[in-house]
Amino acid sequence: MAECWDSGVGFSWTPAVAEAARRGQSLGTLIRVFPAHPANAVKAIYSIADGPDREVRGSPLGIDPASGAQIFTLALPDPPPGAELVWRPVLMRSGRSIDPKQKGIAPERVASASPPSSDAPTSPVTPSHPARFPLEPVFLFRVTAPVYPDDDPVGETPDGLRLLFALRDGGTVRGPGLNGDILHKGGDWMRVRPDGVGVCAIDALIRIPDRGIVQTEYNGLVDFGPDGYAQLARGGSPRRAPLRFAPRYLTAVPELKWINRLQCFSVGEVDLERHIVEYDLYAFGPIDRTPG
Repeated sequence: MAECWDSGVGFSWTPAVAEAARRGQSLGTLIRVFPAHPANAVKAIYSIADGPDREVRGSPLGIDPASGAQIFTLALPDPPPGAELVWRPVLMRSGRSIDPKQKGIAPERVASASPPSSDAPTSPVTPSHPARFPLEPVFLFRVTAPVYPDDDPVGETPDGLRLLFALRDGGTVRGPGLNGDILHKGGDWMRVRPDGVGVCAIDALIRIPDRGIVQTEYNGLVDFGPDGYAQLARGGSPRRAPLRFAPRYLTAVPELKWINRLQCFSVGEVDLERHIVEYDLYAFGPIDRTPG
């Protein structure tokens, strides 16, 4: 069991994730925080196969009556075959962060689980409640959208914390479905709930070279974490936050009118240090691209 302490506050964690990976189970570990405090929160910073750092939040399990430790659980992604997961836990408390990396403690490393033998018998699994309507997600494009930080926020209102992230120059849409540039108009009028979830209301225009304009308006969620509301209210923020959007598109361009019929969804994250929103955009197929 590894541990990290700073000025009387610390935590320990079990490297049992490696054993879980060998058993083919989901990766997970327990974090024990001393002393217990309502402001305590934990996260894991991880990378897979030397990729970029990403974060996952821990879930509280309660107080251990024997030791008085506050218990959290962390669920980590399974590394793909042949890849390695490198991770470390971080304790956060009232704006303070205790990171084992800053203490010179080596991160945990988890190799991917060995794939099952090709000789092992397999049998299909029949779901007890199969879906009734088939769904075919189709990747259309990736979005990169720089935004301005909100230097003049409306602030805390009876309806939540209100922020505006206006679009900057340099936004792009690139992919097999659409290629264009996001105009320096529009933005995200966001309401952050007390639980740290941002409810978005986004309007933007995409210029398609030599064709015309595609309008998009949609909403969705950005998860700033359990202490995200307090951080944003103080003028701070986490480094990154995952997002899930449900975009819709409208255009008068004849050869692009197929996009008017779509309900899309996106998966990505917002980098709050560089103030860049990045996500991949999918639609539910099949898609009829016959010009309107």
